[in-house]
Amino acid sequence: MQQMHPENWITIYFGFIFVIACAQMVVVYALSNARNPAPGLGLYTIYFMAAVLGLIAFALQYSSSTPLRMDVSSAASILFSYLLFLAAGQRAQIKTGRIVLGIMCLGACAGVFFVEPREIFSMQAAIAAFFFAAAGLLCGWRSWKTRNVGDGITAAALMMAVSMLVLLYLLRAHDDYFQAQTVAFGIYSSAYVLVAIGFLASVLIEDQQKLSNISTQDPLTRLLNRHGLEQTLHITLAQAARHQQPTASIVVSIDRFKEVNDNFGNKAGDQVLRQVAQSLQRISRASDAVARVGGKKYLLILPCTTVENARVLAERIRINIAEHALIVNQQQIAITVSLGVAGALGAVELDKLAGEADRAMHLAKRGGRNQVASVESKPIHLSTHANQT
Repeated sequence: MQQMHPENWITIYFGFIFVIACAQMVVVYALSNARNPAPGLGLYTIYFMAAVLGLIAFALQYSSSTPLRMDVSSAASILFSYLLFLAAGQRAQIKTGRIVLGIMCLGACAGVFFVEPREIFSMQAAIAAFFFAAAGLLCGWRSWKTRNVGDGITAAALMMAVSMLVLLYLLRAHDDYFQAQTVAFGIYSSAYVLVAIGFLASVLIEDQQKLSNISTQDPLTRLLNRHGLEQTLHITLAQAARHQQPTASIVVSIDRFKEVNDNFGNKAGDQVLRQVAQSLQRISRASDAVARVGGKKYLLILPCTTVENARVLAERIRINIAEHALIVNQQQIAITVSLGVAGALGAVELDKLAGEADRAMHLAKRGGRNQVASVESKPIHLSTHANQT
């Protein structure tokens, strides 16, 4: 069998890296055309391009029979390891230490002009280990926070940091510069492949999560939409039917919402919608399901709750919202809501229960707004103590 010379495997390596880089650039280009590009996409793109150039420089220097006076590949290694740290930080939305570490990176890169190749090689191994470890920690933190396996794969860069310490040991203990270069070549190549796979997996998982949220979540208020409400309540309503438990619903409608949009603009209207949604989430219980089911309308489903208790909660919601005006351009916008309450015992038809609460809400509107009305298979009753506006 013909002996594999450095020129042969360098050619194979170039082809391997070129294929990965081309595939990576095609995917990154497609992602960049999306309406909401993935966080850190720009810096990851720069990292991939810089890393390819650095690996090529490393391979050329490694296969060269003539030793070079300046270790350019070590400077490139420092640079693209710092770019990886920046990209991971931007994706995790953490910017602490970027400037200080950037100055340190530039200083280390400038050292190739003044320091012997072996010394700069040791320095770049230590600095790259630090940046790999920092990037790995950032990716690991984001993976834990967002439950994204792709970021966990990228966090394998942290393991690369451990391998970089082996370089220093080989170079210091055995004074084997060639072997240390070989290990470094393998580490950087492995890190590049892991980061490429991890980043793509992270973006794909993130997009899948967004699509899932779109089908069940209102994008403006982050509350459930009608489909998400039905999915959330599937088991809860089945248990209520099995154990003959009470279930209550509250329909909340913002009073004079069209006037807010007409007088203050749609952005102010969106702020009102978000503020009311936050109040509903804050006041309701963890077991309650809160959804936005219309332009200015919200629906709360309260498991194991009687109409009387639901009326108490509705009155708390009414008072809380009325007490917190929205400030727009140093002008207060008074926000009030009309609420309808309905209840059922045992088996519950969600549409029927919501329809009864909606009917009660419309009576509250006709009664003067900013009040609570309720129904429970009986005539509808208005609150006698509600403030009218």
